[in-house]
Amino acid sequence: MKQKKKRKHNVKKQCINVMDSIKIQNKDDNKMAEYDDLNIEEFETEDDVNRCRQELKELKKERKYNAMMEKIISLFNAGHTDADLMLELAQIYYNTQDYARAATWAINAFNHDGNTEALLFLARVYSADDKMNEMAETINLVLAKPYEDFSQEQLKIIDDLLFYIELSYEADEISDKFPNAARWMNDDIPHKKNEIPNEQVYKTDNSSIAEIPSECVSEENNGISPQNEPVAELDLAEMLMKLSTGTGLSQNEITFLLEKDTAVIISLIDQLNVSLKKKALLCNFMASAYYETDEKEKTIIMLKNALKIDDQDDLILKNLGYVFYVQNEFKKAFTVLRAVNRKDFMVCELLKKCAE
Repeated sequence: MKQKKKRKHNVKKQCINVMDSIKIQNKDDNKMAEYDDLNIEEFETEDDVNRCRQELKELKKERKYNAMMEKIISLFNAGHTDADLMLELAQIYYNTQDYARAATWAINAFNHDGNTEALLFLARVYSADDKMNEMAETINLVLAKPYEDFSQEQLKIIDDLLFYIELSYEADEISDKFPNAARWMNDDIPHKKNEIPNEQVYKTDNSSIAEIPSECVSEENNGISPQNEPVAELDLAEMLMKLSTGTGLSQNEITFLLEKDTAVIISLIDQLNVSLKKKALLCNFMASAYYETDEKEKTIIMLKNALKIDDQDDLILKNLGYVFYVQNEFKKAFTVLRAVNRKDFMVCELLKKCAE
């Protein structure tokens, strides 16, 4: 990977050590004196408690946060101060963009029983609050646990947060300050190296991704030759090499490529005896092809791999930011588009919309 320039997301801030922050939190913070104006229930039986917990689930589905808070505080006052309730309260504050209180209650939940889910949620809170250093330190603590301890949903969140860290810090700084995160980024984790990414197809609109530069495919046919020749026993590596030299492929050949697993394509691109620039553009070409078939998750995987090769490429950053934007993932889009060096009108407009 190319060395990152200091202009890029130099968001390092003065911060407290996360473990110290966790240790100094007062577990008696469960006192809710500031909420005396809320409608607090009193429970006479265990059935009342169970009913309240069930009502809490329904209110969560309906996003009725004030009513949820009343239920949680009622349970707190009745002595039910479990980590799950603390995390529910943290999520309420998160959803209402009160990140300071969200962080406090996520820490309380972690203090209560070492809840990994709470610690991972704390990292998300720090990320949303643009506290990159705290987020990176927290993720580094999370990743001290074995890989197999995490669910697929948690692994997806971890992958997203690691991507932000990779955009924000130099590689040697990550290795020095966040060694667990560095190991994950380098795939130096048992059971992780051979795992195929969990890919899901997202259906969105038909907006077009930015065009692939001519270094990768010919301008005349955009990488697709007019002949629609049958595909038989094709050599994937040979096809990718043809693309890297500007040779067009038939539509059947492109379809054949798209049917192959992205992990296989990425591995073959890495092994090609071509320049890093061409490898990045090949990933960008595959991303464009996936985008045209509405396979947005595969598009993102390819663009992220392109950034691992060249994290200074404005075209790739624009494409990735745009894909995040059309999927309504505005914070991710903002983070990526902010890294673009030469921001054109489209980038400026998208940044403005993401910040609204």
